Amino acid sequence: MSTGAAPSDLQRLSLRAARAGAEAIRDVCGQGVELTYKDGAAQDPVTTADQASERAILDLIARDRPQDAVLAEESGFMTGCSGLRWIVDPLDGTLNFSHGLSRYAVSIAVAADRRDTDSPDGSAPGAADRVVAATILQPATGTCLVLGDDGAHNGSESPLTVKPQAVPEHALVAFAVPNAPGPRRQAYQLLTLVAPRVADLRNTGSTVCDLATVATGELDAFVSFDPAPWDIAAGAALVEAAGGVSRRWRRGERVVFATGAPAVVAALADWLGAADEEGM
Repeated sequence: MSTGAAPSDLQRLSLRAARAGAEAIRDVCGQGVELTYKDGAAQDPVTTADQASERAILDLIARDRPQDAVLAEESGFMTGCSGLRWIVDPLDGTLNFSHGLSRYAVSIAVAADRRDTDSPDGSAPGAADRVVAATILQPATGTCLVLGDDGAHNGSESPLTVKPQAVPEHALVAFAVPNAPGPRRQAYQLLTLVAPRVADLRNTGSTVCDLATVATGELDAFVSFDPAPWDIAAGAALVEAAGGVSRRWRRGERVVFATGAPAVVAALADWLGAADEEGM
């Protein structure tokens, strides 16, 4: 499918959009941040910084690529006709951000728009989706990872590399769990199948930041339960471009997603029962 866009142009636009989102977050911080909760859930906050970042990102995309589809955390799905879809998380790690912690990020991915026909709202990427450009930018630290036609690299143009020889028993594995109490409880129960078999588990409160550390080789793998597309689209693509693998499958009521060093992901899939695997 021809999308009428060069990967290098999409890479540059994703970086510009992430920077616009980060700048909007900084502007809101200077004015005072207001906090509310989605559906009243204390584990699922949203701030005026999330909203300002998303507006800045979507305004830039609409101006430069009005024909593209968009899936954004706060605004939902907007149709397009170009064969490309932007997947936007304007501020991942909102709970960290609202508590003054530095682990939060802007995440933007551009994917070939091949949604499954049973997902007309764009909420679930199809198995054949292919991310062609992505940016993860952490405003508090300036850390920036970019994916384009020249591969995955950091802000200094150094290529990213996962730990190819990482073994499960020595692995540091990051994880994320759902916000809702029932699914969260189930996810923590499943993690008891993993914790005794690896060096340790990590949960920093930002899926996007954790995926970035897997892509740079600081952590060995990441596993999550029921992730949203905007949580993992950019990060998983960066991990894969850096030599990692991704797998997605069902375990009971939960959808499990894992990415990182091949041997560690294979072990996670074995321990967490990837019997009915879904392609990523």
